[in-house]
Amino acid sequence: MVNKWGSSGVKIKGLVLGLLLGAVLMLVLAPGTTAQAHCDSRKGPVATAAVKALETGDVTVILPYVAPESEAELEDAFAQALEVRALGGNAQALADEYFIETAVRLHREGEGAPYTGLSEEDVPEAITLADEAMESGSLDAIYTYMDTQMRAGVAEHYQEVIEAREHAEAEGSVEANRERVEAELGFEKYVYNLYLTLTSPVSHEGAGQHQE
Repeated sequence: MVNKWGSSGVKIKGLVLGLLLGAVLMLVLAPGTTAQAHCDSRKGPVATAAVKALETGDVTVILPYVAPESEAELEDAFAQALEVRALGGNAQALADEYFIETAVRLHREGEGAPYTGLSEEDVPEAITLADEAMESGSLDAIYTYMDTQMRAGVAEHYQEVIEAREHAEAEGSVEANRERVEAELGFEKYVYNLYLTLTSPVSHEGAGQHQE
């Protein structure tokens, strides 16, 4: 009987089974969650770099996305993935999935964050604009986007103050004035949080996560 795996069939078959087991374990052990960071997205920068590394055969494309202590594990996964994906078809798809999952998981570990599996979520528009700015060298689109978002947010919270004040004046009750005070303090807090966001350093782990 002809060995469909070729002369190194036993080794390749073992690698394929190993990759399959690894992919299954990632899916089984990953807790379900709806709160995915953009780095977990298949459309995000880490997964994109992992795909490019596989397509070019150059692991250095993805290495900068993981911590130094994770380089060896990623390089081993890369070597296995390249060997298996050479078989084409389902084997290639499996190898690609395994390597992308590994790259994203190691990236998240380097951030000190849990890995919950790859997401199909779109990358937030603000991050997409940031990527485009780095490619084009122009910040105009970011300035326009941020200005629009900031103005809309400030206007919305300010309108709440106006409505609360009008209600308090009409009712004259302690409860109505308590709502007025809550709206006024909420507006102040919103503006102050905007200021803190604009003037405080932001860690990579905090990017894309909304904080009150």
